[in-house]
Amino acid sequence: MAKRYDFGVGDEPVFIGTDLALRVQVVKRDSAGVEVIEGDLTGRAYAFTLNDSPDGIRVEFTKASGSGITLANGDTAAYPAELTGANTVLVIAIADTDTDALEAKKYYFDVKRTDAGSETVVAFGSITFSRGISA
Repeated sequence: MAKRYDFGVGDEPVFIGTDLALRVQVVKRDSAGVEVIEGDLTGRAYAFTLNDSPDGIRVEFTKASGSGITLANGDTAAYPAELTGANTVLVIAIADTDTDALEAKKYYFDVKRTDAGSETVVAFGSITFSRGISA
């Protein structure tokens, strides 16, 4: 199951030229249709891709396991709230320089598991970047 995330909306702006740590939890649905954690993600490989449009014509930048994507524990106090579990959250580290050349607008992303034989999109959504007055 791919979970949708939308960052930079409402009271949680995302600014161009700032360091970001996006948290994405990999989940599935149990037999009753309830969202549960996929399990410990240790040993799996993932890739994050940010595009300028939903059809993915122009890739702005990418991150991968070991190069911008790390694991964290689920945190019920995180925003948005996560299910608890060890190593169930992907943390995508976006450096300020990754976004310096972006326009202030909505971008689209997906996170894909990249292990051979297990390739699947596990999360997708949008990030609306704003330009701060100090940028």
